[in-house]
Amino acid sequence: MFVGLLVAKVAIVVLGLFVAFQGYRAAKRERSQRLLLVAGGFTLLSVGSVLEGICYGVLHWSTLLSGVVQTGFVGLGMACIVASLVVPGATAETPN
Repeated sequence: MFVGLLVAKVAIVVLGLFVAFQGYRAAKRERSQRLLLVAGGFTLLSVGSVLEGICYGVLHWSTLLSGVVQTGFVGLGMACIVASLVVPGATAETPN
């Protein structure tokens, strides 16, 4: 694999997992189910972004199966983020 591409993919995963970790910390601090869903979504998106290459290059799976696995992870990640938009949560308080 081209070294520059490998470095870029590692950077994407690290940044995505950092965002997910910060979201998880905020979810615990604020006791927010919405933030927990966002953190889970970013985790799945970050892992899914490189999963096809791992499945194909390392595990020697077919291109189709590798693509299906990656699409599943990315789709679940997006679903978590969308779910965070519709989950009931605390409403903002309006000043009197």
